[in-house]
Amino acid sequence: MSNIALLILYNHRYDKNIPVLENLYSKRFSNIFHLIPFYDGDKDNVIPVYEHSWYFQGYISQAYTHLKKKGFTHFFIVADDMVLNPALNENNLFNEMGLAEDECFLDYLHILSKLDWRWYQLRAMKYKLKQRGVEAYRELPSKEEALVQFKKYGIPHAKMSIKPFLSSHLDYIFTYLVNYKRRIPDYPLVGGYADIALITAEAMDKFTKYCGAFSATKLFVELAIPTALVLSTDKLRLSKELKFKSGALWTPEEKAFLDNYNYSLDALLKDFPKERLFLHPIKLSQWK
Repeated sequence: MSNIALLILYNHRYDKNIPVLENLYSKRFSNIFHLIPFYDGDKDNVIPVYEHSWYFQGYISQAYTHLKKKGFTHFFIVADDMVLNPALNENNLFNEMGLAEDECFLDYLHILSKLDWRWYQLRAMKYKLKQRGVEAYRELPSKEEALVQFKKYGIPHAKMSIKPFLSSHLDYIFTYLVNYKRRIPDYPLVGGYADIALITAEAMDKFTKYCGAFSATKLFVELAIPTALVLSTDKLRLSKELKFKSGALWTPEEKAFLDNYNYSLDALLKDFPKERLFLHPIKLSQWK
C-alpha cells in the first residue's frame, strides 16, 4: 500500500500561502510538508531550506534528510504556485494518472541538441561539474555510466547547434563562441520541467544525492532535476505517455482561459479542466 508525502516547494519565502495550500490539499493528502526558504516559524510540517531559488533541487535534498525514515513510499513534489487537478488524492493518484506504483513521473524532457531556442543551452554550456572548493563530481555516476543511462531513454549526448543563438542579441552569439568547445557539455545533461515530480522511495536516495551535487555546483534547476531523475531510475514516465495533459501555461494564449474564473480559486476548483494534471503558474496571492 502506498504512503505518499506531498512536498510543496516554495521558490521564495511566502508564509501566507501555507494556510491556503493546507486548505486546498489537507482533505486529499494526509502527509503534507512545506519546503520554505529560511522559515523560522513553529509549524511542525514546514521544513526550512537554505539554497538559491535557481537551484531549488537543493531544497529537496535538504528536506529529505527529515523525511527519509518516516516510511513514505512516494514523494509527490509540487510547486506552491501550482494547482493540482482536484480529482486527485492520495488514494487514486496512480490509477487516475495511469502510473504504476513502481514508476516515477516528470512532466516532460527537453533534449538539448534538438531545441531551437536557447533557454537551456546557455546554462548547459557554461556548467562545469569539477569546480574548486566542491567535490560533488565524486557523488555522481561517471560520465560513462551516465551515458549508458541516457541511452536507455534515447537521450543523445550531442553537440548543441548555433542556430538558437542567432538573434539580434550579439551577447548570445558571443556566449556560444566563447563556449564553443563546450557545445557538448562535459557531463550528460537533459532539460525539462522541474515544478512537479513523483518519485518512489526506491529512487529517492539517488535522486536527492544527485540533486545535492548539482545544487552544490550551481546547475540550473530545469537541467538538474530532469538529469538527476533520469540517472536515478529506469522507470520514468512523462505526461505524454499518461492520461492527463501537462498544465504548464507559458504563453499569454495558454493563460487566457484563466480570465474566465475571475481570479476565484473556488471557481477554478469547481470547473477545473478535466484533462489537465495541474495548472501552473497560479499565483495564489492574486486569487480570491
